[in-house]
Amino acid sequence: MLIKQTSKYLLSLLLCIPVCAFTAPKSVDSDMNSADKVQTVKQTKATRASTANYPKRGMTMKQVRKQYGKPHSTRKSTGRVKKKWPRITVWNYAKYSVYFERHITLHTVVH
Repeated sequence: MLIKQTSKYLLSLLLCIPVCAFTAPKSVDSDMNSADKVQTVKQTKATRASTANYPKRGMTMKQVRKQYGKPHSTRKSTGRVKKKWPRITVWNYAKYSVYFERHITLHTVVH
């Protein structure tokens, strides 16, 4: 009786081993193709030159107005202004918008 049960369990164990071998995770390096690898973008002189035409983070409103001129339109945030909730101002130009927190540039969004 013990031999029959042992062979029964042994047979089921032998049937499961090939399934486990196929479903086992492979290492990341061996599984990735060259097309699947993450590509890093190197900043070239052309991309640096294109970003130089826009206001940078940290510029004041006076610096932006002096260097880039008067905006086409402006928007201010509504609601109470507190230390934790400063006023956000948006200046819209033809090709980009500049976001200010109080009087300092936060972001420039290219359209």
